[in-house]
Amino acid sequence: MELYQLRTFLAVAEEGNLTKAAERIHASQPAVSAHIKALEGELGVSLFVRTPRGMQLTETGRGLREKAEVVIRAAEDLLSRAREYSGDLTGTMCIGLNTDPEFLRVADLTGCMAEAHPRLRLKLNQSSSGAILKDVRDRRLDAGFSFFDNPYPEVAAVKLAAIPVRVVAPAAWAERIKGKTLDQLAALPWIRPDMGCPFMVAFGELFSSAQVEMPDYLEADSEEVIRRLVATGRGISVLKEADADALVRAGDAVICRTGPELSLNVHFVYAKSREADPLVRALAAVVASVWQAVPPCSETPDPVSTAAS
Repeated sequence: MELYQLRTFLAVAEEGNLTKAAERIHASQPAVSAHIKALEGELGVSLFVRTPRGMQLTETGRGLREKAEVVIRAAEDLLSRAREYSGDLTGTMCIGLNTDPEFLRVADLTGCMAEAHPRLRLKLNQSSSGAILKDVRDRRLDAGFSFFDNPYPEVAAVKLAAIPVRVVAPAAWAERIKGKTLDQLAALPWIRPDMGCPFMVAFGELFSSAQVEMPDYLEADSEEVIRRLVATGRGISVLKEADADALVRAGDAVICRTGPELSLNVHFVYAKSREADPLVRALAAVVASVWQAVPPCSETPDPVSTAAS
């Protein structure tokens, strides 16, 4: 029995689909099928049954899933302990980015990591806050950034900053919005973030107490789309302050000075089960130093105490 077979078993169990499991572990679908077949042959049991809805665990498979998780966690703990003894951090850390790298200070982060831990490689994956939280929980990512509050007890979330959010309108609408109240602005065309976009949180706060309807709006699922739609005159929306200011400087937008003060929290997230992992501790410490402007690339402090200071 090989650890990769157990990892494949858990991926299929969690995804319920061979194709999705293959994408998750970066393998081909035939390889995933072969791993499961070999594991079933060695164990002498059937782990899955094929259904119209995908791969479903058998009763035996459900019973063995927890044992497989224990084995994988034990193997990861063994590797973490070995890293502690060696004192030389090596390997690859996969980090989820939920917005543009400049905003997340990725250049500073990668520079400090390269100086402090030159044999530790970072792999950066562009994603969304919701997907990053789920992927960290499921151990598909080692860590990441999120604007969403963390709903998973298996995930640790360190608040890095509160990010101001501004209501913005196309520059050509400057006179059209001048002096307008929030309920009057609601009658104009808007770009509304969809439910998967963190800006929907700020959007909801904006209108939660106004009790007004918004008859004319488009939906957008990303910051980039919202920025482009505002800049091209399609409607009013909400953006983080840095993006709003950039649009204003470019002459593409104006700030609407109405409604409550809005903000989003940016978090650094990682699996709680890896809090003692030297790789995670090193990464969390550098992230905290970069965001709190303490001397970076110095001796690695404890990430929990650093973030809480």
